[in-house]
Amino acid sequence: MKNILMLFITLLTLSTVTYASFPVTENGTTTELVADDANNALPIANVEFNFGGFILGLLLGFIGVGIAYISSNDEAFRRSAWYGVGTWVILLLILSVGAPIGGM
Repeated sequence: MKNILMLFITLLTLSTVTYASFPVTENGTTTELVADDANNALPIANVEFNFGGFILGLLLGFIGVGIAYISSNDEAFRRSAWYGVGTWVILLLILSVGAPIGGM
């Protein structure tokens, strides 16, 4: 209880003495940004996602990518298998770093 009370007092004290890290002026000048049509015409790639390929790569890893390349000519299926492998690797890294080393 004592630690919670000290934490509350510390947060209350810091919130009252915190200042902005940039100058705040009182004159009220504003700047208006205008976007033209050239910025809105960015090309968007048409990327399709295939859930079957993703699950294949997620559950089987690199073997799943190999199966995707052997069994399908669809680029979206293959790309989704690679997305699944990437997710598999990221989850493996998170779980290996987050696992306790000493057992307790």
